Amino acid sequence: MSFFLSPIKFVLELIGFLISAAFVYGLALIAAITIIWYAIENRPETIVEYIPVVVENVVEVTESTCNRIDGCRVWWDETGKEICPECTK
Repeated sequence: MSFFLSPIKFVLELIGFLISAAFVYGLALIAAITIIWYAIENRPETIVEYIPVVVENVVEVTESTCNRIDGCRVWWDETGKEICPECTK
């Protein structure tokens, strides 16, 4: 309690406390940055695996022309070919 009676001693002890607190917080900050850096550097790598996909080229062949304004009704036979009775070939 004697430092309350002497203002110079009080200011010097306050400066000493601030320097020691700054040192401790500086060490804590360095440790936190080091841990974050270590976690970022050692994260697991994602493995990308490319699977080849065969894409078929679809070629449109216009075999018949519809002369109606509203279009024709189209049926498909067993082989998947369009059947349009009103279209011209």
